[in-house]
Amino acid sequence: MRREVVRLSPHQKVLLESVYTKEGKQSPTEVYREFKNIMRLSGREQVSHKTLSALIAELELYGCVEGERKGRSRDRGVDFYIYPTDTVEWKALLDALKDLVV
Repeated sequence: MRREVVRLSPHQKVLLESVYTKEGKQSPTEVYREFKNIMRLSGREQVSHKTLSALIAELELYGCVEGERKGRSRDRGVDFYIYPTDTVEWKALLDALKDLVV
């Protein structure tokens, strides 16, 4: 697990930590808020919502997180949730991230 986490970019590591520290589904706004807090506390540069969306898409591609999109109805938009995958061991991932993020 540690080997895979080491290969991720610093922003991806922080994003993973912000997703995996809370259980269950989170909206992108909740993830961005947690991501922004971690970045501020560690003294790193902030990123935009667009960049964060690209990072989430990459982590989905790697199988680290899952995104769920549900259409509500005509002209009402789409609900979007981000949550940890079942295949990744949470404790091992969080232990690897704590050593690398801050």
